[in-house]
Amino acid sequence: MRIVIIGGGVVGYSLAEHLLKEKHELSLVEIDRSLCDSLSQKLDLQIVCGSGSSPAMLREAGIRSADLLLAVTPNDEVNIVACALAAQHDVAGRIARLRSADYEEGGEGLVDLKRMGITAVIHPEKALVDHILQFVATPHAVESANFEHGRILLRGYVVTDTMPLANKCPREIREEIAPEKVLFPAIVRNHEGMIPDGETMIRPGDTVYALMAEESLEVFLKLVGVERQKARKIIVTGNSYTTLELTAALEQTDNKVVLVDPDLEHANRAAERFGRVEVIHGDCTQPDLLQELHTDHASFFIAVSDEPDYNMLSVLLARAAGAHETIATTVENLQEKVFRSIGIDHVINPRLTTAREILELISRGQIGAVVRLSDVDIEAIRFDVDPQSAVANKKLRELAPRFKKGTIIGAIVREDRMILPDGETIIHGNDHLIVVTRHANLAALEKLFRPRRLLG
Repeated sequence: MRIVIIGGGVVGYSLAEHLLKEKHELSLVEIDRSLCDSLSQKLDLQIVCGSGSSPAMLREAGIRSADLLLAVTPNDEVNIVACALAAQHDVAGRIARLRSADYEEGGEGLVDLKRMGITAVIHPEKALVDHILQFVATPHAVESANFEHGRILLRGYVVTDTMPLANKCPREIREEIAPEKVLFPAIVRNHEGMIPDGETMIRPGDTVYALMAEESLEVFLKLVGVERQKARKIIVTGNSYTTLELTAALEQTDNKVVLVDPDLEHANRAAERFGRVEVIHGDCTQPDLLQELHTDHASFFIAVSDEPDYNMLSVLLARAAGAHETIATTVENLQEKVFRSIGIDHVINPRLTTAREILELISRGQIGAVVRLSDVDIEAIRFDVDPQSAVANKKLRELAPRFKKGTIIGAIVREDRMILPDGETIIHGNDHLIVVTRHANLAALEKLFRPRRLLG
């Protein structure tokens, strides 16, 4: 596929890096000359230095022959103009990253994004809030991803010797919790990833990954020793649009939510908006305030301002003050493992979250969402089964010889039902499969899921 990317920041770079691996033909337009120089040294693609809203720059990037435009600059107006120009050149897919709330839900009837040339929209703040809420719903998870609009959950936990699943194999666990739909498709042990079979022992110190239907979450949390409290104390701090969106989502839960806003005017607006949230004007980098907030009673302390330094310092101080679990957002490229070792449980880069959402939104052949597990060579991928593909209407037992070693069909979604397959399960056309595999196996798997008329 011929793809033009507008914007070479973290979002654009992440998209380009992944799409190049999928052998797409890419060009990228970026206005910052120094960033263009840096990208040209890292990526093997055409880079055009100029504005994504310039017809001349888009022509140079090959817009006339493009199949897809991804407009992901931080500037909404540039992204909208780029999509409008792409529409005039009959580019089939035109995805825009839009931050302003004015463009949500059609701008209250005043804005028709489709008529402006946009075929799909990604709202970074909504994607970020959704990702944070995944960790809130499953305390102490080290990794989280949702498939099928949240109907299938993937969660990773570090195993302790007190967890009910410790020193048991998946077969034993499956027998104890049957017919609950929980599968353990991957284990990381001593920095090495493995795809277990039914007899693989889950040991303390492992990071175990579970794939489950949404309705099986309660059962899974018991297996990892997490008691899901109905009402917890959650402290949120920041003065950004994301802060307000996260607080609004948490207000709809049974949790006791405290919003600490360092900006007085912003805090006053928040107090007017929220009826069930305690809003305080204050600075969470001040230890005295954290003591007054009884931070040691907080199940979560979440810093989501637009200032990365404020987020990092406030969560470190909150952890020192006794917060049970901490989440910070930053646009910097940081190693989460390093920060977890000093007390920050989750460091989330909003731009990388946005890139993941876009990769899930666009159709890359028959592949949907791709989630890399920890830092090992194992990925969870959603495949859509083409009725004309080599896997359609076949039993898994028949297909097993064609799957590379280190591949497991974790779940099948069929007509809104999740199926945990066995060897006799038949794959139907239009099924959605969650496959856990090593990255090296991906190319061979893609061929199996393509329509047979395209093979060869």
